[in-house]
Amino acid sequence: MATRSRPSSSTPRQRGRRRADADLDMRERLLASATQLFGEQGIAATTMAQIAEAAGVTSAMVHYYFTNREKLLDAVVEERIARSIAFVWESVESDVAQDAHALVEELIARLFDVTSRMPWLPPLWLREIVNEGGLLRERMLKRLPVEQLQRFAARVGEAQRNGAVNAELEAPLLFISILALVMLPLATSKLWQSTRGFPKIEREALQRHVSALLRAALRPAPQEKRAASSKGDAS
Repeated sequence: MATRSRPSSSTPRQRGRRRADADLDMRERLLASATQLFGEQGIAATTMAQIAEAAGVTSAMVHYYFTNREKLLDAVVEERIARSIAFVWESVESDVAQDAHALVEELIARLFDVTSRMPWLPPLWLREIVNEGGLLRERMLKRLPVEQLQRFAARVGEAQRNGAVNAELEAPLLFISILALVMLPLATSKLWQSTRGFPKIEREALQRHVSALLRAALRPAPQEKRAASSKGDAS
């Protein structure tokens, strides 16, 4: 009697996995198209149809994956911007955080890493988060990394008291300065490039420039070093 061959139990699972992978790929593609357009022309000026066209699909596909514009903006914040913020602030939890100078260098490096992988982020940050009325402003205000900012300021303040960092700096304002030095030139690079006689802003040159500025700013004055040294000797 012939035995009927049983279909492999892995077949439906493999098909399901392929479908899930395809869904994920399409969702990522739509997010990539949306963030690129949002960075270039702003959220208000970007339609779901334009996002679909950029991704090579129909508008119905955008609605299938994100339902509506608000859900799409939620996804941009949660799956793109919030993750990039978490990556930048990982350095505060690492061993490098024990050295304020090394911590600042690491934050600079991570900001340039993120903006290299997500070039749409600086213009989106300026247009939709910094500006009053930006369509991501309220979403991002709820996600400010307050605890990490406080920890960073405390570490800088401790280094100032130890004479390792310039005492003239305002520790709570330092990260705002770092963010502005990195993000503002990148966000406005097209403006400067269209200005006659102004050189193109090269990412590597900008990173060197920002690092040099902050190294000089963090360096304590000679008298501060002497005071910290004599204080240590007295104790």
